[in-house]
Amino acid sequence: MHFKFIFIALICSSLAACSGNRSKNTQASETAPDIEKTLKKADLLAAVPFRKLPLTDSTNFDNFDDKEALSKELIKKLHLKDIEPDYENFYSRYRLAFSDGIDAVAITMAIENEMKTYLVTYRKEDYQVIDKLQIAYDEIAESMSRTESKLTVKEIEVREQNYWSEMPELTIKKYCIEKSGKFTLVN
Repeated sequence: MHFKFIFIALICSSLAACSGNRSKNTQASETAPDIEKTLKKADLLAAVPFRKLPLTDSTNFDNFDDKEALSKELIKKLHLKDIEPDYENFYSRYRLAFSDGIDAVAITMAIENEMKTYLVTYRKEDYQVIDKLQIAYDEIAESMSRTESKLTVKEIEVREQNYWSEMPELTIKKYCIEKSGKFTLVN
């Protein structure tokens, strides 16, 4: 008697599992084009690590870890030559999470005596540049100017130091980070 009850319960659960799989398969076939589209559109910046805010970016020749440069294909897809056409080497540094649908990545660009780091915001859907802001600069020819920035969730403070005149000059600019990915000068 006990055996018959267990046998009937097993058959019922098997039938329920089969009908559940059939509905899951139907759902999967209905959403397959969306999944295929997502799989085809790879995250171009997937290998770039996220960093938490607040942080200070003082990228310069002394502290720069020149990892492998970005490929020519990735430089083209990220429109980096549109930002600095004369630069030869581009390096992805880190990503920041500001808002949904937007990627923010720090890109360092280097030539023989100059190094610039930009924070570039992209639309995730097509990697079109939304905005860019130079957050660090270093030059080793004369060592007369340098830029570093403090980044927080709400703003970026860019500090430019210039030693060209007799009295060193310090210029501080603050930028608000819009949810759209734009950088707006506050002061």
